[in-house]
Amino acid sequence: MVIAAFHIPKGYLPNVFGESHPPLTINFGGKNLYTFEGGQLSKVEPNKFYIDDIFSKKGISLVSSVVGNNGSGKTTLMRALANSYHCKYVLEKADGTYEITDNIESIHRIYYTPYLHDRTEDAVRTNGKDLSKFAVITLDNHGSSGQLADFLKAHNSEKVKRWIKFNHFYRQLEAKKVPLPVFGYVRMELNHFDADVHNTHAFHQTSSQLRPAISQIFEKMPVEQDAKFAEYFERDDLEDEQKEAIERLIRFEYDLYEVALGKLVNVLEARGNRYLEEGFIAAGYEHEIQNRTVRDSMLWFLENAGVVTKEKYSFSEHISLIEFIDYIMKIVSPEILDNDNWRHIWVTEEQAFEIITIYDKFNQSFINDWFVYDKRPMFTYVPDIVPSSGEEGFLDLFSTLYSHSENIKNKIDIDFHSSDSLSKIGKNIFLLLDEGDNAFHPQWKKEYIKYIREVIPIIFRGYEIQVTISTHDPLTLSDFPKNNVVFLEKNGFVSRIKESSGIRTFGANISDLLKDSFFIQDGQIGSFVAGAIDWAINAMLKNQLSRQNIEDIERLIYTIDEPIIKFKLAEMLSDCTGNKDFEKDLLDLEIQRLEERRKRI
Repeated sequence: MVIAAFHIPKGYLPNVFGESHPPLTINFGGKNLYTFEGGQLSKVEPNKFYIDDIFSKKGISLVSSVVGNNGSGKTTLMRALANSYHCKYVLEKADGTYEITDNIESIHRIYYTPYLHDRTEDAVRTNGKDLSKFAVITLDNHGSSGQLADFLKAHNSEKVKRWIKFNHFYRQLEAKKVPLPVFGYVRMELNHFDADVHNTHAFHQTSSQLRPAISQIFEKMPVEQDAKFAEYFERDDLEDEQKEAIERLIRFEYDLYEVALGKLVNVLEARGNRYLEEGFIAAGYEHEIQNRTVRDSMLWFLENAGVVTKEKYSFSEHISLIEFIDYIMKIVSPEILDNDNWRHIWVTEEQAFEIITIYDKFNQSFINDWFVYDKRPMFTYVPDIVPSSGEEGFLDLFSTLYSHSENIKNKIDIDFHSSDSLSKIGKNIFLLLDEGDNAFHPQWKKEYIKYIREVIPIIFRGYEIQVTISTHDPLTLSDFPKNNVVFLEKNGFVSRIKESSGIRTFGANISDLLKDSFFIQDGQIGSFVAGAIDWAINAMLKNQLSRQNIEDIERLIYTIDEPIIKFKLAEMLSDCTGNKDFEKDLLDLEIQRLEERRKRI
């Protein structure tokens, strides 16, 4: 199911189309073109340039574009398309039928932009997700609006984590071509939780039966740490420099324990007063904790404590916290500790990925009916290099979408802008990418639609996906048949939708200036249409011309707007099939077009 057309009632978007603008209908290049009159559908005609079904086998059913000069209203239109309450949508179904509706909440709608606008979509309809820059920054800060420096630091850290996870995913794809940056090392900074978290009066929402044991573990930490200090400082076989290195390592270890237990307390506190008297812990816990190390005391607590109502819930579900600690302590050494701050360690990108994976496992272990998912991080992540703006744009776009797909899979529904944003997801996803190719080098812009068609279905595997983008770039535009493009033309203070019949897009050539200035490789048309043309040529050269293939190739040739390519392919097809009717029909249409043009001169 795809959104094939969008009907805007009179005066609905005055900031774009002017006060009291007439009703408007926008087609996105589906199987048919739709016309409304008086608010009702009045005409349906086949889209002669429809070819998306030829290339929709991988999961993307329709790709469209909104273009226009600066200030023409592309973003406003994209946002209205995602969340309109008063417009009508024409939905085309796989069986060839269509329906008209003003409610598309059955389709999961995702809005993304790399720009930091001053607002988010506060009125997102059910089953919509705002992944704009502002929205993601707010999500990365857990809804907080703290000091700007801390706010951005938290966002950048979460962004780096998304990059690392997407890099790991991306390197396994056969389709990869864009060389993404490899982080040699990532600095991990151990965060602070509430300084009083080890004070029983500070975690008053935690079950009263559990507070004494938690406090005993907290109190044990400095005692055990001091004992280790004394053990190493009294040794005569160690140089002062070695003792200092060991001291930093010990300080890091016990700060890690404190933050890990603090994280657990934060999760328990987040449940409110639901389990104030419902905690349980094995008898003799004081003795068990006293005779164990801090690490083993935390493990014992998880294995022998929990809460109970009608059913019993054991904290053994969350032993991955100990797995997390053990992995870090396995790789940490004086050499990877920062010389200026023992709470900072330097790890490889793969080690960072492993740490993130185990921490996600721990956080996700709380996705149940007993507790609340809490993603507040124990570490802040800083890479050793700064990616270029283009690399950052590519990583931000695809890593944000990949992260959202993982949240869908793991049922992680955190959103400070809309409620119930995941629970109603069906099989359809509508992806709106508002200038997602911003800051891309022209070579990457040339690959943009091809990457969307190849990578997005892998990210959202199993879903039927429709994509609408906005762009300023002619290289990107050359990958769209003309009826898949909405042309917004600004005239003074208002915009109008320009007729597409006289405009060439699909496979249309671009000035050689781009090649000479930006070193564009492999021609000046989009990689998707180049691949489509290669497919047609190979089918003809190898005589793979079934009746369906011939029909598809004819439709492809008919859609191409570059006349030299169009007529050369038509000639090749005539030679292969021995039937010149199609070529003659194209020539007749071209003669008609030229005669009409001659009359206008």
